[in-house]
Amino acid sequence: MIIKTRLAPSPTWFVHIGSLRLALYDYLFAKKNNWIYALRVEDTDQTRSVEWTYENMVKVFEEVGIIPNEWPSPYKDLGNWPYIQSERLPLYRPFIDKMIEEGNAYYCFCTSERLTELRAEQESLKLPTKYDWLCRDLPLEDAKKRIEDWEKYVVRLKVPKWEKISFNDLVRWRVEFSSSEVDDQVLLKSDWFPTYHWAVVIDDYLMKVTHAFRWVEWLSSMPKQILVAKFLKIELPEYAHLPLIVDINRKKLSKRSWDVAVEEYLKKWYLKEALLNFILFLGWNPKTTEEIFSLEEMVERFDIKDVHKSDAVFDIEKLNWMNGQYIIKTPIDELFAKLEKYLSTYEVDFYNNVFIKHNDEYNKRILTELKTRMKKFDEYIELTTFIYNDSKINTSLLLNEKMWITTLELAKTTLIIALDIINSQEEYNAENIKNMFIEKIKEAGLKNWQVLWPVRVALSWELFSPWAFELIGILWPEKSSERIQKIIDEIEKI
Repeated sequence: MIIKTRLAPSPTWFVHIGSLRLALYDYLFAKKNNWIYALRVEDTDQTRSVEWTYENMVKVFEEVGIIPNEWPSPYKDLGNWPYIQSERLPLYRPFIDKMIEEGNAYYCFCTSERLTELRAEQESLKLPTKYDWLCRDLPLEDAKKRIEDWEKYVVRLKVPKWEKISFNDLVRWRVEFSSSEVDDQVLLKSDWFPTYHWAVVIDDYLMKVTHAFRWVEWLSSMPKQILVAKFLKIELPEYAHLPLIVDINRKKLSKRSWDVAVEEYLKKWYLKEALLNFILFLGWNPKTTEEIFSLEEMVERFDIKDVHKSDAVFDIEKLNWMNGQYIIKTPIDELFAKLEKYLSTYEVDFYNNVFIKHNDEYNKRILTELKTRMKKFDEYIELTTFIYNDSKINTSLLLNEKMWITTLELAKTTLIIALDIINSQEEYNAENIKNMFIEKIKEAGLKNWQVLWPVRVALSWELFSPWAFELIGILWPEKSSERIQKIIDEIEKI
């Protein structure tokens, strides 16, 4: 059996974090099981379709590496097989005609005005808002005559009045409904476009989809789709209704907020590997303490049965931590290439006016020291201000009572010791410099911090920065000597 999953988004906005989770689960499940993973665009609601969404989908899925092996033909050379619903309209009509002829669907001629009034009346009486079956028992010949007279119509599903409807969900196990609670759903709209509940059944059948993952919000639509499949004598895929993703206040993530757009997380530059790893855990648990997985490990370990029923909390601090772990683990050359791509794409001014004016070796030394501090790449500029900027000097930062540095004269004395050590080095050797500092500080009868604090301030001109030896490792002796001399000169002017 060939396993086939599908992602079926509507082209109504950017790719949502939730859509990425669906895509990842589809990909992992299919990849593990003799796979086909398809992308089908569900655009039957033409009033909500946004043209640029198609291009955005392609861009995002290619960027994160969750690439379907079947998707819309405008973007992949897949022949004439349409993967966009609006291009599939002729495929739906034979199935709707069959259901009408067999009495499982019917033409409805009720106007939108009448339906609005009906709904208002039901709401005022605190009744469920459902269609009142006015057209349900119209003779078929009479209905066809009205259609010949160009009367507008829709086609509705004829839901059995008293019937138990059940299915086995891969996440929620056995789920049961009563048909008395199910409305006579519109299947074909007056513009001849199918509704979701109709098209999804036909599409999954024709495309031979075996497994469908979607939001738990769609669970209530299952009885309509089960009935359609039953009337047409076709099989539905196995369904898994996944938990919602909520914020830390337990509110559903809004699709209309840029805070949930995948491309925004790529721009802030979360590594795609970290983003996928984080998304994996939104509702899934491997039943171990492990949290960091490569994509290959995700494929091996993923099991849809390990998905939770409860809502998944999107914790940005957890994402930041996980991204930081990936930054630490990424080899420096690979990480540097990613940083260059980020800066040249999203921080063009900084990249052109600052970054590329220094050689790769210097920039890599900076990145090597900062990779344990950065949670994501958009912190790089802020963290390196003191490294790239030689223009400011603030001698007051040298004074620190906790470090027993109470006068600028004492600070100057300790800086001269540091300057002599650095100037004595013919080439940079971290271990030699560290040992010489320890030896000279001891000879001068000082405490380590009485020397290392002023050196740290002199090299960074910041209150918070990497420690002295790390800064020397970034700036190297020549630049370190230059900065220390500048602040000594400034003290002598006071």
